[in-house]
Parts: sequence; C-alpha cells; structure tokens
Amino acid sequence: MKTLIIQLHQLGDILLSSALCRAVKEHVKGAEVHFLTSPTGAEIVRNNPYIDSVVVLERGIVPELKTAFRVRKEKYELLIDPQRTGRTKRLSLLSGAKKKVAFKKKGDNFYYDVLVEYKKTGYTVWDRLELLKGAGINVKKKYYPELFLTEEELESGRKVLKKLGLEEKGFFVVVPTSRRMNRAWEPEKFGVLSNFIAKKTGFIPLICYAPGEEEYAEKAFSQLKEGLNLPSPLPIRTFAAVVSFCAFFVGNDSFSSHLSFSLKKKTIVILGPNEGWFPENERILKVKKGLTCQPCNNWKKCKKNLACYRELSPEEAFSQIENWISQSFL
Repeated sequence: MKTLIIQLHQLGDILLSSALCRAVKEHVKGAEVHFLTSPTGAEIVRNNPYIDSVVVLERGIVPELKTAFRVRKEKYELLIDPQRTGRTKRLSLLSGAKKKVAFKKKGDNFYYDVLVEYKKTGYTVWDRLELLKGAGINVKKKYYPELFLTEEELESGRKVLKKLGLEEKGFFVVVPTSRRMNRAWEPEKFGVLSNFIAKKTGFIPLICYAPGEEEYAEKAFSQLKEGLNLPSPLPIRTFAAVVSFCAFFVGNDSFSSHLSFSLKKKTIVILGPNEGWFPENERILKVKKGLTCQPCNNWKKCKKNLACYRELSPEEAFSQIENWISQSFL
C-alpha cells in the first residue's frame, strides 16, 4: 500500500507524526511510505528507515501547485493528514489518493474520505495512531518518535564536544527556550536549577539554543556558577548528535525535549498548562507545579498569568528531580 503522511510544520509535531511511518511499515506488508513536510522537517526525518521518500514543500503558491501535481502523479492508495492546515487540506483534496484520512472537526470535512473521532490516549503519538484505524490498520503496539543519526553526524557532535572540552556522558544539556517563550518556564530559573543539578551530579551543564534564541540562552547562562553556553546555534542534526552524548536533558515542553526522548535519552521536562505531549515512561520525568487548574490545555485563556510556570521555583523543581537523578546516575 502506497501511503503519504503529511506534517508540514511545528518541529515537535513532525517528529511525533513520523512515528506513524513505522507503524504502517510494520502492520502492512510491502507498504511504501512517503512523508510530506517542510525543508526543516526534512532534516528531522532524514535517514528514517521507515520512510521510503521525503517530499519537501517550500513556501509559496507555486511550490504548492508543483507539489500537488507531484503528489497526484504518485497515485497514493492512502493519505493521512494529522495536521489539517489550509495547505494540507488543499493538498489532500488534490492528491487523488484513494483514501484520505484525518480527524473529524467542526466545519470543512469534505477534503477527506474517512474521518476519525479524536481520542485522547495519554500521549500525542498514540492519539495520532488512531488515524490508522480509518485505513483499517489496527495498531495495538505503542510507538514512540525516533531520530536516526549516521556515524558521520555523530562524529560532528564529537567534534563539538572536543572544542568545548566536554566528555561523553560528563555533561547534561539544558535548553531554556521554546517556540513560544510567553508560555515557558523563565530561562533564569533554568540557570539556577542547573546549578543544583551540577552540584548534585558533578556533571557540567551545557546551555543550547536555536537561532534567534541567544538572548534567552544568555539569561540562563548568566545564572550559572559553572557551565558552558554554546558559542553559536548548531544545525539540527549536529545538535541531536550532541544530545545523544549527554548524560541527560533538561528543557521546556518543546521540540528539543521531544528530540531528546526520540534519542532515548533521560529527559526532564518542565510542564505548564499542557499535558499529553510526553508519555508516562521511565526515560521521562515531568516536573510541574501541580496546581488544581493544571493542566488546562488552554494557555491563551489563562486568568492566572500562567501561574503553573511563574510560581514554580528552581528549588521546588529540583526537589522533584533530586531523587530521580540519584536513582538514575549516582
């Protein structure tokens, strides 16, 4: 069965949706799986052995039309659209796929042939696996996101560590940033928390960030007693290689934390108003204030100025982390 999975935007979502590819491959004999995404998204799914072809969509109406023609020529038997944006809906409608599957929503559902009721399972990846039922694929196994690095890419990470004077497993990565910094834990708190963790473990904190996030990384770094700040942002896959060599990872509810988990690293996530983006798993530690309103999953209408983040102190966060670190690393 020739299948197209579409996930254009949000780096974390691209990584999470890529888990569908393995599910299709393992449940449909002889399945051919293609993945339609953005140029940046293509970096995330590169080398994925469960994806036969990556279709890249650039910005603009002309690239969209060209991609629509390309998709139609492929004559897909199955199309799955977890995202449902304006572009993905248009591409789905024009695809000519025999079966087009998406979650049912209020309003315009005519772009798809099969609509699946959204079901919360406790983890976003497993929610999206429900879409496969619309294609008659009953998945019972629990799948997780994966990112596959080549030996050459791993070597690029080793070179970064050498320049920084870091040893493999002798440091932990801290990413104090998020795509939406107005709904994230304050970067200064990450710096203070890193001091507590470093004192407990003896590991060196390494502050990492993406292009445009230098200011926030510096705020975290300014609070460090000892540690390192990346001199400049790294390409996604080099950053992934660096993370693959760390002892563990600390970050917001963001793409970087998903990336760490996809690399099978121990991952500490500071949670605010949202829940369900990370599974209950021995490699994940969810740190949260624990307010009665948490999770509300509606940060835009929060009347408490996101107290779930603002009232969580580094000391309180560390009290939730300390025992977990002792059991895992000491």
